[in-house]
Parts: sequence; structure tokens; C-alpha cells
Amino acid sequence: MKLSKIEFIVVNNPIRNFIQDKIEFRRIRKMVDMPENLNVLEIGCGTGNGSKLIKKYFKPKKITSIDLDEKMIEIANKKNKDKNIKFQQADAEKLPFKNHEFDAVFEFTVLHHVTDWNKALKEIFRVLKPGGCFIIEDLSIETFKTFFGYFYRKFSLHPYETMYRKDQLVESLINTGFTVLKLKVYNPLGVFKYFNIIARKKS
Repeated sequence: MKLSKIEFIVVNNPIRNFIQDKIEFRRIRKMVDMPENLNVLEIGCGTGNGSKLIKKYFKPKKITSIDLDEKMIEIANKKNKDKNIKFQQADAEKLPFKNHEFDAVFEFTVLHHVTDWNKALKEIFRVLKPGGCFIIEDLSIETFKTFFGYFYRKFSLHPYETMYRKDQLVESLINTGFTVLKLKVYNPLGVFKYFNIIARKKS
């Protein structure tokens, strides 16, 4: 995904990394019944912090982490030397992977950046194995329609005209062939709406 300079600072700082580690990933891990030693894909890896946390909390055998921004991939490769994590430039709307290649796919606040998010969902569905898990932490257009949301618009780059509503995303997941197992909505301190969705590709 492409970020503004301010967005880059917001999502790539020690405080954000701490919150991801101590709160968000622990919460997601409790929501997901997933064995270890899997082959997983992360969509929109940024500088690679999410990849490290996926390894810490889910212990997969292999992680493939992609980002649309080549600069992010360069930073991720410099910061992370784990041989079981591979970083590469790729587009979520056209994933360069075989059908049924991954046991699980993770995405953290990336899908709302994608203009043709329905196409991205179909690609994620394609590369997942039957029964594979799709772990989502993301925002929707509702996030940017609150008082604070209009402030976020001032410094963020998003395709607001095509961004989904939360219920639209859930409906599209189901129409694509996923079963939505869990959905939890959060609004810490009333300033930032986001949600977790755990979905599974039908066998």
C-alpha cells in the first residue's frame, strides 16, 4: 500500500508496534484456532513488524510478506534477516502465487487502501487452501465519517469513493466463498473505529 508521510510515521513507530504486540496480536491469537508450522501470507507488510509478530504468536513454518511499495520491501529486508520470512513487492489485486498455496492469509489495516478490494478478496480466496483461514484487522468508510474520521482524512491517502462499509465487506466475503467465523468491532476512547474478522475458505 502507498502511505502519506504522516501515515508512515503513525504506523511505523515504537508506540504502534507496542500496541500491536501487547494488545492486538494477543487478542487475535485468542480468536483464531490455528495449528503451528503452516505456510502463511501477509498482505501489506510495511516495514515487516507484522511479519515478526505473526511468527511470534502463530509460529508458522514459512511467511511470505508482500507490499505494493518497493521502498517498504527494501526497509523490511534490511530490518529483518529471518530466513523463514520472505519479503517481496506485489499487488493484492494480482497476487503472483499459485492456487491453494497458503494455509492462512493475514492483513492488517491494508484492504481499505485497495481500490478494487473485491478483486483482492477473490485473489486471497484463490491462493488460500480449502479450509484456510483469512485473518483481518481493518477499517471501513465508517471510520472516516466520525468527527475524528474527518480529521484523519486531512493526512491520509485512501480511495474513499470506493471504500467498503463494514457490512459490505462481510457480504462480499460470504459471496466470494468464505465463512465468517468471528467479527468484533472496537472503538478505543471513541476516536478510532476498527474491527477484526476471522473468515475461513469453504472446503
